[in-house]
Formats: sequence, structure tokens, C-alpha cells
Amino acid sequence: MPNATKPQSPPPAVIRQARTIAGLTQMEAAQTVRASLRAWQQWEADDRAMPPGLFELFMLKTEQWPLRSGKPARASATADK
Repeated sequence: MPNATKPQSPPPAVIRQARTIAGLTQMEAAQTVRASLRAWQQWEADDRAMPPGLFELFMLKTEQWPLRSGKPARASATADK
């Protein structure tokens, strides 16, 4: 049973969606959080878990924080219209 207070890594689809909404390439997204391109590719491919804090940093830097219903804020705002 997961610890309710421990942040969970975002699913690959959410990582990809957040990058797409931000209008960034994988390289640009990786540079935003000072990660390698390969690391970003692995996060989106579910080959490696993205650290929750790094995802939060990406979301803050791309003005998509806070999440609403597990989706980036911009995606939720668009879906509500």
C-alpha cells in the first residue's frame, strides 16, 4: 500500500501531455529541468520513473501548476470550455 504522504511519480502519458501543452520538444523540456534528453525520453517511454519533484519543477516553470484532477492546469481549463 503506497504511503499517502509520499509523492508519486507521474505516469508517462501525463509527462508527455504536459510537455505537449507547453509546446516544447523533448530536448527543450529536458533543458527546462536540467536533465538529459535521454532521461526525458525514458520518462515518457516508462523506462524510468520521473522524480515527482522534477515533474513539479517542470510544471511550475511551464506555468501548468497546480494540477487539477491529475491533469495539467492548462489541459483542464481547455477541457472545461
